[in-house]
Amino acid sequence: MDNSKICKIIISLVILGLLLIFAATETPAVPSFKRQTGQDCYACHTVFPELTPIGRAFKLTGYVLNKKGDKCPPYPPLTAMTLFSNTHIDKSQPGLVAPDIWSRHSLTSDNSNDVIGSPQQFTMLYAGQIYDKIGAFIQGSYFNTTTSRGFPMIVDSSDIRYANSTQLCDKDLIFGVTVNNDPSVEDVWNTTPAFSFPYAVSSVAPVPAATPLINTLSSQVGGAGVYFYWNNTIYVLASLYRTAYNGITFPFGAGVTPFAVQVDGGLPYWRIAFTRQFGPHSLEIGTFGLVGDTFVGADRSQPTDHFTDVAVDAQYQYLFDKHSFSLQTTWIHEDQNRSGSFAASAASNTSDTIDSYKITGNYYYRSQNCGTIGGSAGFFSITGDTDPLLYSESANGSPDSRGAILELDYLPPWKWPYTKFSLQYIIYNKFNGGSTNYDGFGHNASDNNTLFFLIWTAF
Repeated sequence: MDNSKICKIIISLVILGLLLIFAATETPAVPSFKRQTGQDCYACHTVFPELTPIGRAFKLTGYVLNKKGDKCPPYPPLTAMTLFSNTHIDKSQPGLVAPDIWSRHSLTSDNSNDVIGSPQQFTMLYAGQIYDKIGAFIQGSYFNTTTSRGFPMIVDSSDIRYANSTQLCDKDLIFGVTVNNDPSVEDVWNTTPAFSFPYAVSSVAPVPAATPLINTLSSQVGGAGVYFYWNNTIYVLASLYRTAYNGITFPFGAGVTPFAVQVDGGLPYWRIAFTRQFGPHSLEIGTFGLVGDTFVGADRSQPTDHFTDVAVDAQYQYLFDKHSFSLQTTWIHEDQNRSGSFAASAASNTSDTIDSYKITGNYYYRSQNCGTIGGSAGFFSITGDTDPLLYSESANGSPDSRGAILELDYLPPWKWPYTKFSLQYIIYNKFNGGSTNYDGFGHNASDNNTLFFLIWTAF
């Protein structure tokens, strides 16, 4: 490694050290939700961003609960987060290129399978009450990307909402309006795409080519919806989205280029969930989905394809004293009318399907003196119809991928209340249609196994 790279690594480590020292100091600049509510972080989260019942209630009621009962916060509820990371991929990735540290904040070794994100991501947030019953969770993130729309950051998954409550059939009814740029970011269970495990991933590691449309819409669309939560039992939401490339929804896609998805017209999204809480146990079973048309190749001069996503999900959570355990599972089925892609010679079939399944278990132990330690283990599977043109990365045209994710997490005790250290390993036994020589160039699924180390700090 040349001297210039060594100097950049040293500078990055110094910056990281200063940020961690700042995060460990008792100062007024603490994450805004805790500052606003006066509650310990563990009241709302098992380990960020997984929500507890209190955290779910805080979000459903509009992020406005505060310790003084004020209608207007005395100062803006601002927070910042940084993600420093190291990515190691089992085999060299010829296409893995990381430019100069000051242009994309990353370094790569000569063998093209080690990348240092320094940082991988920097995020500024307005997170908390705006006025009275209106609150927000707005993110502006700088990733390892460049933009050309005149914005220094990307408007990441964000949610602005008004919420209130009343009585219906002598039972509590929470109702609200949400404006956001990612279908499911408004959800309060960790089974929907916006906040499901893994909560942080490498920005450079290879990923399967196939995924349902609902997983790709963050910062690509903007929309609004209404929701109702009755008697802590039944939750119903309906939203409508349009592309964030232009028009009234343009601010929701600020900084994004190029757009990976261009929606034609409106895209409705729905969510229904049934919940029960008994003692330290809570249970959720639900469904969500969307219907919409997108332009082939995100090019508005091209024809469109039609997508229908329908999902079933469930979450169980146990919280007791120093222990927390949760189990989440989600199955998404997508029907694709690919007549547009077929006409544009981008697909071999006029219709295809994708099925995405994942299940994750999490356990954490919290000690006042030693901090919080635990981790997650998950399994994922993507299957679908063979389509050689649509899945050209696969030698046999299959979208099938399968694997597991293991993660260990450690959060230091109270002196460092907003820092999480994670070690994650993603294991593939099938990737883009095969276990061996999946692309016809000798690459095996296991070549994409990824070891990912992350320091996630907020201040």
